[in-house]
Amino acid sequence: MTTLIPRKRKAVSPVIATVILIAVAVALGIAVAFWASGLTSSFPKYEKLGVNTQYATSRGSGWTINLGGQNTGSSDASITQVQVNGVPLSGCTNNDFNFTSSTTGHFSNLPISVPSGQNFVVSFNLAGSSSCSVPGKTFSSGQTIQVIIITAAGNNYPASIVLP
Repeated sequence: MTTLIPRKRKAVSPVIATVILIAVAVALGIAVAFWASGLTSSFPKYEKLGVNTQYATSRGSGWTINLGGQNTGSSDASITQVQVNGVPLSGCTNNDFNFTSSTTGHFSNLPISVPSGQNFVVSFNLAGSSSCSVPGKTFSSGQTIQVIIITAAGNNYPASIVLP
């Protein structure tokens, strides 16, 4: 008959096991914190012009076009061009093209900055003498025109307006 001799198994003591588990948990917690902070800082800022007011008024031999809204995005917007029926406005003088914002004042030249959270109004005179011109286009009462505000980020913000 053979006698079995019990073998002594060596195991990790409970104190050492607890220390190892806490170290692993802390390391994972730090890794998750760095990962999460990387996610929040990687979201880009964006512009978003909301055009919520658009109308035209008659003036002599033409119209005054008015667009108003707000930059609801998280970064400033820069208006680089205004188009009417797909054609950029040209020949606008100080009396013909105006821009107002609650922080930037009054401008007549593009580009125009619209700070985040600020309201803006763009107005211009269309048709008639000494007005902003749209090469190759003529306008008449009752016609619907499409005005597009284009920003430096390449975004288009359209508005349709019926000429009175």
